[in-house]
Amino acid sequence: NIASETPSINYRVHRQTYGWETTWAKDGAVSGTTGQGKRLEGISIDIKGTSYCGSVEYQTHVQSYGWMNWVADGAMSGTSGQAKRLEAIRIRLTGELANHYDIYYRVHAQSYGWLGWAKNGESAGTAGFAKRLEAIKIQLTGADKEKYDVYYRVHAQSYGWLGWAKNGAPSGTAGYAKRLEGIQIVVVKKTETAPGLDY
Repeated sequence: NIASETPSINYRVHRQTYGWETTWAKDGAVSGTTGQGKRLEGISIDIKGTSYCGSVEYQTHVQSYGWMNWVADGAMSGTSGQAKRLEAIRIRLTGELANHYDIYYRVHAQSYGWLGWAKNGESAGTAGFAKRLEAIKIQLTGADKEKYDVYYRVHAQSYGWLGWAKNGAPSGTAGYAKRLEGIQIVVVKKTETAPGLDY
């Protein structure tokens, strides 16, 4: 059985200097640093019960900054209030999700339009060519894909956060020449509540 038999709370933190922890702590174990004077800058929490264990992780290539750190499960990747364009993205699944599903994604890039599909951590976009991302589509594939939805929303120039799209629908401003500045992605069981605008 690839599903968790008993519920557990898994969590990891984003630490000053070190970034996101690469492994999840659970059920009371320490997550973070002690005695090093490093502040916590973010936390991701996932309650596991009878669902597949794993996360969706993603990183963006941002104007002036290059590749940002990986984030997961609804955290924002990109920048806010800095007018910096997203130029490329990588998305991957972890844990049991990665063993049973593939995640595919394609982007609409300035001057190029819709590019081909990338998958499972491959780069989608035009890093290094100073071209903005304008829209994105993301979808899951796998034998049990009907059990999960992948939701995503983007922060677009002039518009701010757009509504959540899911399962391959376009999100962004293709055709309006507006840059994407940030993105959030979550994978949710169909039996669970879809993300709201205050996620």
